[in-house]
Amino acid sequence: MADTVYRASTTAPVNIAVVKYWGKRDPKLNLPTNSSLSVTLSQADLRTLTTASCSASYPAAEGDSLLLNGELSDVSGARTQACFRELRSRRAALEAANPSLPKLSTFPLRLVSENNFPTAAGLASSAAGFAALVRAIANLYELPASPSELSLIARQGSGSACRSLFGGYVAWRMGDAADGSDSKADQVAEASHWPEMRAIVLVVSAAKKGVSSTSGMQQTVATSGLFQERIAKVVPENMATMEKAIHNRDFASFAEVTMRDSNSFHATCADTYPPIFYMNDVSRAAIRAVEQINAAAGQTVAAYTFDAGPNAVIYYLEKDTEAVVGTLYHVLGGEITGWKDAVLKGLKPSISVDEGAASILKNGVSRVILTGAILYAFLPAGFPHTVTDDYLAYQTFDSLQAFASSITSLLANRAVLEGLGVGSSSSSPTGALILKVTGDTISRIATILFAHRMGQAIEPECKFYRFLADIFNDSAQFLDLLTPALPYFPKLGIIVSAGVLRSLCGVAANASKASLSAHFALTGNLAELNAKEASQETVVSLLGMLVGSMVVRMVEDKQVVWMLMVLLAGVHLTMNYHAVRAVKMRSLNRQRATIVFREWLDHGTVLTPDQVSARESILRNGRGNLASKTGDYTGFCDFGTYGDLMSWNPRAHHRYDFETSTYFMGIWHRGGYFYIRIALKEGVKSPLAAWFDAVNHAYHFDSALKDGLQSHYESELPLGYVSEEQKQTIFGAMAAAGWNLEVNALETRLPVRVRVGEGRKGE
Repeated sequence: MADTVYRASTTAPVNIAVVKYWGKRDPKLNLPTNSSLSVTLSQADLRTLTTASCSASYPAAEGDSLLLNGELSDVSGARTQACFRELRSRRAALEAANPSLPKLSTFPLRLVSENNFPTAAGLASSAAGFAALVRAIANLYELPASPSELSLIARQGSGSACRSLFGGYVAWRMGDAADGSDSKADQVAEASHWPEMRAIVLVVSAAKKGVSSTSGMQQTVATSGLFQERIAKVVPENMATMEKAIHNRDFASFAEVTMRDSNSFHATCADTYPPIFYMNDVSRAAIRAVEQINAAAGQTVAAYTFDAGPNAVIYYLEKDTEAVVGTLYHVLGGEITGWKDAVLKGLKPSISVDEGAASILKNGVSRVILTGAILYAFLPAGFPHTVTDDYLAYQTFDSLQAFASSITSLLANRAVLEGLGVGSSSSSPTGALILKVTGDTISRIATILFAHRMGQAIEPECKFYRFLADIFNDSAQFLDLLTPALPYFPKLGIIVSAGVLRSLCGVAANASKASLSAHFALTGNLAELNAKEASQETVVSLLGMLVGSMVVRMVEDKQVVWMLMVLLAGVHLTMNYHAVRAVKMRSLNRQRATIVFREWLDHGTVLTPDQVSARESILRNGRGNLASKTGDYTGFCDFGTYGDLMSWNPRAHHRYDFETSTYFMGIWHRGGYFYIRIALKEGVKSPLAAWFDAVNHAYHFDSALKDGLQSHYESELPLGYVSEEQKQTIFGAMAAAGWNLEVNALETRLPVRVRVGEGRKGE
């Protein structure tokens, strides 16, 4: 509809360089004269929030607009336009590949951006601003781009912005290519690699800089004699030492390079003609305070750095909070805003700063910002940029279902203990032990068998098996409730059955969670995602156990227990269903591929992963289920061996089999049902084209039966024929729509290929 408004919002963090970028070898492309490295600060304290929207109803004459901190900002500059142009170009390519997509690239953009820190005051506001702008528009346009790819665009707006697309410790590699194609950012280490790192920002001035970074760089490159020494020798050595210090978590080396590089950067600014002075007396007093703190501590516990402004950023480790933050709090006093009670609690500073520096700081610092890696205790480093946009919804529902499950597990465990005779003088410990050992033994055997039989199928159908796992779990808990009321041998059967169900749950849950984590991870951060999920589950489980302990103490009546179990199991399964429903997989399993191909056959359009996720079934899984265009004929398709295809011949079925350059296919039909089996030839890596043909054959099954299977498929151009060139065009449009065609999620068993020999079809 013409009046539809499309929106997307995102946030971007501030990054403060510890090895500075200063100078451009190509101002137009924003290519740096040296590499740089930064630390990403917590978004809880320093971030830019940007919302991008577009609509055909926006007046074209007004063009694009940006509202920054409530004021209209100019977007006609070359840097902003370069970002708009590149993002629109990528969206236009998607629209050309898939005509069904709305033409967002032709609509005017409206951007609303807000910083929770001073703008243009040397706190990397342009870096966070352009990173948020690029990411918000990329989300609006549904561009399938990684943070590293987007950094190529963000760099054109603000060089340092490319580092704000990541979390943790980030390097911007200067690159060598003249077109800037290799000048992009990458993550040196996640925030979780060194979570003890903290920072305090002393806001000296919130006013705009007298000399902007862009013009300052140009002056330095043109006039500074120290500049060439810095980019040729100082920075390369600092980059190597800094990366090593971060990987080794060596704060002494980290601090020395941070301070030396800051000094070198500001020395080149002072060496510029006319000289540029970003620091002032308050900045120099902050340096003296850091030096005195380190001297009193007998080691380096604090490191200062200054970007192109007077504000001091001081890094320290959490264990040295008292020495650093405690001392600065004592100097500045509690009247200044920004102190956090949780950080100050219990601090007893023993280090003093000389009166001269203390007086200048007290009168010159207007605000402090305490920041660090606390935010990353439960969320991935660089969130939300390092995960897919469905991560938060899934984790929210997953946490809620885990909370409900923790309570039901306590009720079920109490019933099991009661059934084993705990608290009963007539029960035999040996009998209880035999029950327990028997149940555990059979459940472990079930684990091995289920993993062997179904392991290959879980990854392609991870959403289904993630939900099925909790059905197994809840079923086991309901069986547990029966144990107190049963005699010995029926009780043994119930305990064994519950154990088997839990084994099935364990295999299905662990394997499907691994697949989902791989889907969420965007920047090679799979291990961290798993670790953070474990942290989230630990907290939720503790809360559930706390509440469950109170419930167990209060609820004894059997009827009430059953009612409570039914209620909580309902909540548990509902939350789990919403969790897997929120996931938008980009791989094509049988159901998703069939939905995409059927839509193309019906309307000639390619659906995106978001659109397919709204259509795919979780409960009625539909693996391999196909149907004709009219729906009069339904069937099933599977992959198999050549022997399976040729030897399977059920009674009363009409059969036709044929061969292409990449596969053998057999089609069986009886009444309103058909069955298709595919045997792929040796050398075929992806079964996607064969599956498309199967869906296409099923779609036109009505006309095939009317013509006769053999005559229909042996005609030169049967109804619905799609050439290989057309299929490649379709697959290209699917890739442009965001589908990952590299992952084979169609074969749910070990892939089998047919080796074709001379003079025979297959062997």
